[in-house]
Amino acid sequence: MNIVRQSHEIWGQIYTVGNSPEKDKQSLLESIFKHIERVGRVCYKSEDKITKDSAKAFVDRLIASEHYAMLEHGTVYLTIPCRDWRDYSEFMESYGRNPYTQYDDSECNWAGKRGNVYVTTNYRVLVENGWLGDALDCISIPTPKHPKRITVHFVTNRQVSHELVRHRKMSFAQESTRYCNYTKDKFGNELTFIAPCWLDEKPNEPKLLEDPQYLQATKLYSDVIDKIEFTYDQLVRNYGWKPQQAAAILPNSLKTEIVVTGFASDWKHLLDLRYKGTTGAPHPMMLQLMTPVYAEFDHLGLLKNG
Repeated sequence: MNIVRQSHEIWGQIYTVGNSPEKDKQSLLESIFKHIERVGRVCYKSEDKITKDSAKAFVDRLIASEHYAMLEHGTVYLTIPCRDWRDYSEFMESYGRNPYTQYDDSECNWAGKRGNVYVTTNYRVLVENGWLGDALDCISIPTPKHPKRITVHFVTNRQVSHELVRHRKMSFAQESTRYCNYTKDKFGNELTFIAPCWLDEKPNEPKLLEDPQYLQATKLYSDVIDKIEFTYDQLVRNYGWKPQQAAAILPNSLKTEIVVTGFASDWKHLLDLRYKGTTGAPHPMMLQLMTPVYAEFDHLGLLKNG
């Protein structure tokens, strides 16, 4: 049995450009594919299968199987000259019903048809709507004018993840208890749990370590998750249950990895609720997780235009 603390990491798409317009477009596409693969492989914890050339094949398989959700994490930035904007009227029509696309046209001089429209969308939108070919003519690196999408990888528990996925305008990829077999070597042949913050923080208060109620509660918790791990292992190894069946006994405190992608405005809304508590006090575990997230977002200026 392994017990860890919650954590987060911002994942950015890595761009390499500077060769030629056509090669730049290909490089930008490759950066999108690599990001989609990195996120998608969290679900089955198959990161060990990532190679220098595996991303496009991974994305192609997702499209062939119509497993489009992972494509949402691939952010696509488009820079469209105002003079060409009418040719992208389908984009215009989609904004009212598509939470995954935003744009900034403040630079445009519509009368003179000068300037650009800066569109931010994702790879799923382009694939599902058949817009990929047209969009690639305008694909670009992100500029200060583009509405920003941000991807964050979280290590948390299942209870907190249930609250995160309620933010439905965002995109999610989560470690799957259906397919991850925690009796295997890649998981250390053990279950991993997240330490409850109300237990985890007590050692910083030495006098409370002498509190019989605290010690008893800690032991009860430890005994329960130890029993769960033993039972899970027995069901899979000795009784032939598949991971998706044995997962029925796994608790909310089980460690999970979940990747969340959304616009800066989406993150501002999430942090208003889950950190600032604008509609009620956040769950203690959520507050513990989001406190450093808010600090990092604020430091990087990611919430200024949210």
